[in-house]
Amino acid sequence: MVGGATKANNFWILLLCILSGLTVGYFIGNLCSHTSVLAWMNYAGTFGLDQPFQVNLGVIWFSVQIQFNITLASILGLLCGIFLYKKI
Repeated sequence: MVGGATKANNFWILLLCILSGLTVGYFIGNLCSHTSVLAWMNYAGTFGLDQPFQVNLGVIWFSVQIQFNITLASILGLLCGIFLYKKI
């Protein structure tokens, strides 16, 4: 493709829009939690591993823990990020 973006570039732009939308939405949800009228935007669900997954190979030891904290505001931010990607 001459002068156009490849599918790999489009994927990274979409991922950047989604992650930035989630981050901004989560931040806005935290700001709204202090207001009684908008406190519902910070309603959250947490998904992931409660205890870290540990691997000990003798020489190398590491642990992995993944947890997602999704709020209603971050879902709205995700949708705004996807909408922004469609507009680009």
